Amino acid sequence: MKPVRTPVLYVLMFSAMILWGLSWTNGKILGGYVEAPILMFWRFIFSAAALFPLMVFLGIPAALSKKSFGHVILGAIFLTLYNILYFTGTKIGNAGAGGVLVTTLNPLLTFFFTTMFLRYKLTLKDGIGLALGFCGCLIMLNIWQISKDLLLQSGNLYFLLCATVWAFLTITTSRARDHMSVLNFSFWTFLLSAFITLPFIQVTPLIIFEMDTTFWWNLVSISFGAMAFGTTIYFIGAAQLGSEKASSFIFTVPLFAMGFSMIFLDERLTWATAAGGALAMAAVYMINQRIAIKIDPDQ
Repeated sequence: MKPVRTPVLYVLMFSAMILWGLSWTNGKILGGYVEAPILMFWRFIFSAAALFPLMVFLGIPAALSKKSFGHVILGAIFLTLYNILYFTGTKIGNAGAGGVLVTTLNPLLTFFFTTMFLRYKLTLKDGIGLALGFCGCLIMLNIWQISKDLLLQSGNLYFLLCATVWAFLTITTSRARDHMSVLNFSFWTFLLSAFITLPFIQVTPLIIFEMDTTFWWNLVSISFGAMAFGTTIYFIGAAQLGSEKASSFIFTVPLFAMGFSMIFLDERLTWATAAGGALAMAAVYMINQRIAIKIDPDQ
């Protein structure tokens, strides 16, 4: 594939981050129409449909080896769980707060689990970064007034589980890249996730064709935009700019997530979300280079 000109790639990367931030508002709006399994099924189908012609254009074969099949199964399980938690959390909780909490906690948990399972030695800077990050997350959770009921009612428990599941999905994706293209992995993971979701649908999936324009705008944004376009552009950026520079764009996602929720959902930015989010993003910045090196097999 011919490299994308750097200024153009920067614009595309920022566009992808905007769509990732917007996806939290999209999820909240879509949750008011139909149940999560229907949204998940079509999101996976539309995303796979968007990736297939791109794979054909790039000459990437849609083939699975015995080594890659296990990674696809594991990836589909994690992706399905993540989307269940994502749609449930955004339906009952604040989309903006969820977007800030999950997108700042994701890289911290990924680094923590990678270090724990692959036995990487923590440096002092790593330890300080993790401590700052988790302190930031505790502030966002209003830990001083936490309770089981509040965790459930606020949706924060689902957001915490979202970040945990996504960390394992990130590690699985990283390991799968030793055996197959990321786009091929994503394509098959989306398809398998759609089939996993099917038994949980209680009404006909075709009900979405009775929905209004608002529903379709949000479904297209969350499927073709955030999942297909956003993910593809991010991996192109990681390949061309390097994983460290590409991952730095993710720092903008919490800001976009909170901003869109304030504009479209009239949600308010609390001091806990702002202060905790800033602390967590500072922590991610501290250990960002280590994350890029350790979980990216291309480095």
